Amino acid sequence: MQDNILQIMPAAGWVAVFDEDGEESAQGVVCFALVESAMKREVRAMVADGAQIGFADALPNFVRVQELDAFEDDEDEEEEDEDEEEDEA
Repeated sequence: MQDNILQIMPAAGWVAVFDEDGEESAQGVVCFALVESAMKREVRAMVADGAQIGFADALPNFVRVQELDAFEDDEDEEEEDEDEEEDEA
């Protein structure tokens, strides 16, 4: 069944998070799309994939969509935890 994009909305400040060998990486979300397929509607994040734009959740290793600020805060907390563990050793 084909996905039909009904509407797109800006997504400034949002990232798609991917698992890269146990480490999380983020890619900026280009837009959110209101998509209709099989008689249901949902909002899906879209990211640039080379020269094309595609659905983030269709790419390998997709984990979630998150606000950029929250993703950066999570990374900062992980780095602080690692630094504390090194200091204790």
